[in-house]
Amino acid sequence: MFWFVWAVVGVVVWWAMSRICSGKAAGSGWWASLIAALLGSWLGDLVLGDWLWMWAGFNVIAGVIGAVVVTWLWCLVVKQLK
Repeated sequence: MFWFVWAVVGVVVWWAMSRICSGKAAGSGWWASLIAALLGSWLGDLVLGDWLWMWAGFNVIAGVIGAVVVTWLWCLVVKQLK
């Protein structure tokens, strides 16, 4: 169940961030931005630990924070490269 919650959090944050990041950074390379959101969700849970809202052993708030940060950084990197 951990992996399901992790994937749902990553995909939901990826979808929201793809709407916020505009231009070519959001439109091109959506696989890479999805991977960045999933990686950020996992890293957020790993780094921030067990606090606040836990669901099936996954820290949802920390996962959201990590996914937003990593996806935002990815968006900035892609914009700089283009």
